Formats: sequence, structure tokens, C-alpha cells
Amino acid sequence: MPEAPARRRRAGELLDAIREATLEELHERGYQGVTFEGVARRAGTSKPVLYRRFSNRADMVVDAIVSTRFSVPPAPLDGPLREDLIRLMRGVMERMGRQGVTTFRGVIGEVDDATVTRVSTLVLSQFEAWLDGILVRARAAGELGPAAVPPRVTAAILALLRHEMLFVYGSGMEPDLEGIVDDVVLPLLRATTLPDQAPASPA
Repeated sequence: MPEAPARRRRAGELLDAIREATLEELHERGYQGVTFEGVARRAGTSKPVLYRRFSNRADMVVDAIVSTRFSVPPAPLDGPLREDLIRLMRGVMERMGRQGVTTFRGVIGEVDDATVTRVSTLVLSQFEAWLDGILVRARAAGELGPAAVPPRVTAAILALLRHEMLFVYGSGMEPDLEGIVDDVVLPLLRATTLPDQAPASPA
């Protein structure tokens, strides 16, 4: 009896299958063992389909990790500000896991400019969305000033987290997230959201 023809998958279904296959290959073979051929075989598709979506292996792996592990907030974020910041940073780190850290170290060594832009956009936009929710609640609670947080400050907070993740957590040491929040992040947020001080009147 002839086999029934394979059902044509919708774009979303196919992309989900590719992401799942990528993560399975990553888990079994490590980043250096991930190939377009292996992912295509596991996902039940072809290499040309993958190449139409992803320019290189790093692009494909980053898409799979960010899209599956960071689609929802990593922890309840309902205040107060200090605890929310610590929960967010710790949650992101735990979602990434040591395998994810090892993977991103491999990615860094082979990405081109286009992939760097894609990674930055994916990660920063998601982190910004979660952080913005925290800041809106904190401002309403009077924990911050009324001014908007400059985009460079958000990027700096993410850079601090990235450093702890790749160079501290990734080396087996315990990251000092409480210290980062208390000594750097909170003072920075408070300083940049306070309204401009009016100049002192001459005596």
C-alpha cells in the first residue's frame, strides 16, 4: 500500500519543528555538533528551507534559544523594584542555563555583523519589554522619578547581566546579582529618572 503523502505544514508549524530540532541537536551534540543537515533531518525538512530562514548556524541556534526560552517572563514581576530586578536577572540566567552560556560563547566566535544585529534585537527587545513593565509599576509606586529611562541605561543593565552570565556564571562562580542591583542598577535608575534640578538661586 503506498504511503500517504506528507501533510504540508504551515509556516508556524514548520518553524516550531525547526526550533525543537535545533534544541534537540544542541542538547545531544553541543553547539559545535549542530549542523543544518542534522536539524533538517530531525525536523523533517530540507537544508534549502533552513538556508532561506537562517544565514548561518549561529543565527539558527540563537533563534531557537531566544524564541523558546524567553517567550514569557522568567519570574513573577509584581514588585517591589529591587526584588523585581533581582528576580528578572536571576530568571534570565536560569533560563539560559550553563548549556546556553556555553552555546553563546561558541556563537560569539563565529557571528557576522548581521547576526550580531539580530541577536541584539531579539534579546534587547525582550529584556526591554520586561524591564519596562517593572519600571512602570515602580514609577506608579513612587520608587522612581517621573522621567523616562534612557535607552542606553537599559542597554547598560543588560550588558551587566550578560557579563555576569558569560564570565561569572559561565565560569562556575556564583554571580552577585544583589550587589549589581544595589550598587549599580538602582542608583543608575534613580539618578536618570529624577527630574532635572533647578539651578540654585544666587545668594
